[in-house]
Amino acid sequence: MADRSNHRLNEEIESHIRQWDGTIHGQMVKNMYENGTSYEGICEVMQIDCEDYEEV
Repeated sequence: MADRSNHRLNEEIESHIRQWDGTIHGQMVKNMYENGTSYEGICEVMQIDCEDYEEV
């Protein structure tokens, strides 16, 4: 199971899924998120930089 401990990134992914709801892109990101795809893979599809969401 993928690590889902980055709360900032989780919020961004969930927001992205809501914004793209009803589209193929939104469903693809949702499926990736729910099925344990790495953050890096999801960020690549969303075209965002995961490093911007690193928690210190």
